Amino acid sequence: MIHLGSTAADIFSRINGAILRSTEKSLQNISPFMTTAALLGVIGHPLFYVIWRAIFPQHYENLPLRLLGSLLCVPFLFRDRWPKNLVKYMPVYLHITVFYNLPFLFSFLLIKNHFSQVWVLSTIGAAFVLTFLIEWRAMIVLLGAGALFWGVYLLTVADTVGQAASIQYVVIILFPLIFGGIFSYQLQRYRDIQSRLEQRIRRISNQNARMMQEQNRLLSLFLSNTIVSRLQHFQKKFGFDNALSMITRQEKRFCGIMEADIRNFTRMFGHESELEVAQLISRCFTEITAIGQDLAVIKPVGDALFMYCDDEYGKENAVPNILALAVFFVHSLEKVNRVLAAQGKEPLNFGIAVHAGEAVYGNLASDTLIDPTIVGVDVNKTARLEELTKYSEVQDITGINAILISEEAVQLGQNFLSRRLLVPVDLKELQLTVRDFPDVSKVYALPSDATGLLHERAMEHIQAQRSQMPMTAGQMEANTYHGIPYYYEMQGVGPNTTWTIMIDLSSFPTHAFPDGALKTLASFEYEIRRGDGQWLIVTTEKYPGEYDESDVEARIVEIIQEVEQAVSLVPT
Repeated sequence: MIHLGSTAADIFSRINGAILRSTEKSLQNISPFMTTAALLGVIGHPLFYVIWRAIFPQHYENLPLRLLGSLLCVPFLFRDRWPKNLVKYMPVYLHITVFYNLPFLFSFLLIKNHFSQVWVLSTIGAAFVLTFLIEWRAMIVLLGAGALFWGVYLLTVADTVGQAASIQYVVIILFPLIFGGIFSYQLQRYRDIQSRLEQRIRRISNQNARMMQEQNRLLSLFLSNTIVSRLQHFQKKFGFDNALSMITRQEKRFCGIMEADIRNFTRMFGHESELEVAQLISRCFTEITAIGQDLAVIKPVGDALFMYCDDEYGKENAVPNILALAVFFVHSLEKVNRVLAAQGKEPLNFGIAVHAGEAVYGNLASDTLIDPTIVGVDVNKTARLEELTKYSEVQDITGINAILISEEAVQLGQNFLSRRLLVPVDLKELQLTVRDFPDVSKVYALPSDATGLLHERAMEHIQAQRSQMPMTAGQMEANTYHGIPYYYEMQGVGPNTTWTIMIDLSSFPTHAFPDGALKTLASFEYEIRRGDGQWLIVTTEKYPGEYDESDVEARIVEIIQEVEQAVSLVPT
C-alpha cells in the first residue's frame, strides 16, 4: 500500500508539474501581444453582437454571455499593475479566459445557430487563433472541454441528417486545429531552443560583465578613478592595446596642480611610533582620496600629497576642481587636529600650494609599469611655492595649513574663490624669493579658518562635478530608443549586482514631469537632474542581483515609453 501510495503521489506530482509548465509556456506565448488580444476581446464581443444582431442578423445572439467574455479580458489590460500576490494566478486565469472566449462561447453559439455557415467559418477562425495563443498540451485540454458541448449535442439531437452534417463540420474544424497544433508545437520547440540559447548567452554576458567589473574594480584600487574611466572609455571604442597607448602617451595638457607636504614630519617620530605616524597620515589622506579621485588624479607619496586635474574635464573646471579639493583637504586636516588637540598632541602642519599651467602628461616609466603623471616647469613651480610655507615669515601671515595660491590660479579660480578671504603675501616685502622662480613677487594665502567658510561651497562644487560625470557617460556605451539616448552601467558582482541607468531627456520640456507623472518608477530610486541637459537617473539598488543586462534594457524601453506617455499628457 505504501508503494502504491508513493507511486500515485509521484504520478500526481508529475502531472501537476506538467500542468504548471504548460500554463507558464502559454503565458509566455501570449505575453508579447496580451494587451492587444485583451483589447480585441473587450471591444470585439459587443461589436460583433451589434453586427450579428442588427447588420447581418443571425438566428441566435446573447449579450450577457458576450459582456462576460469582455469582462474576463479587462484585467489583462492592466497586467503590469496586478498585485504581487495575484500574479502567480495569472496563468490559471488566462486559461479560464481563453476557454470561455474561444472553445466554450464559439461552440455554444455555433450550436445555437444550427451550424450556420457564418458560425462554422467563425469557429474555424477561433480554432486557428487558439492554436497560437496557448501551449499545445493546454490547447488539447481546452478543446476537449469545449468538445463536451458538441458531444452532448450530437448525443441528444434526434435529426440524423443534422448529426451527419455536424460531424462533417467537426472534421472541417479539426483541420486547422491539427495543422495549427503541429505548427504551434514546432514553434514552441523553436521558442524553447531559442530561450535556452538566450539563457546561455545571458549567462556568458553576465560572466563577461562580472569579469570586466572585477577587472575595473582591481584597476580602481591601484589607479585613480579618472585614469580607469579614460581607459574604459577608450577600450570600448578602440580596444585595450590602443586604449592603453592613449592614456599613457606623452602630450601637453593644461592642469590645475596641488602639492601638500607635512612640515614637522621628522620631528613627529620623536613623539610617536612609526606605526602611529603612518596611521595618522592615512587618516589625513583617506577622505581626500575617497571623494577626490573622480575629479583629479591623486598621488600620495610618503608624507606628501600630489594632485592634478587636467583639461580633459574642461580648462574652466581644472583649477576650481583643485581649489575645491584643497579646501576639502584642509577641512579634513582640521578635524584630525581637533582630535589631536583633545589628546594633548601637537597639531599637523601641512605646507599646501596650488598653481595652474601647462604640463607634459603621460607614462614616464616602462611599458610594464603604468603610472601616468605630469612633469614640467609649472609642476616644479607648484613644489617651489609649497616650500614658502617653511618660512616663519610666511606662517606668521598665513597660519598653519593655509593654502598658498599663485596669481595664475587665483585668476582662473575666481568663480570659486572669494577674494575677500585671500591674504596677499608680498615676497619682496618679506625679502623672500621662490627658488628657481625669482620673478614671482606675490602670492595669495587662504588661511585654514577661511577654508571653513568655503567648505560648503567646495562640497557643492565637488558633488556637482561628480554628478555631471556620469551624464557624459564617457565610460559607457551609448544606445538610443525612439531617438532618445540612454546609458547603463553595472556595479557589484553576483547577488550584489546593481545597475545605474541614465536617460537623456533634454529633448523634452523641463516642465513635462509633474509630481506623480512617473508612477511606474515608484519602486526604483530615481531623480531628474537638470543643468547640462536633463537626465533621468535610475538605480536598481533596492533589488541587488535581480536584474541582468537584458532585463535592464527591457526596463529602459518601458521607462522611455512611460516618459513619452507622461509628456503627451502635459499641456504645452
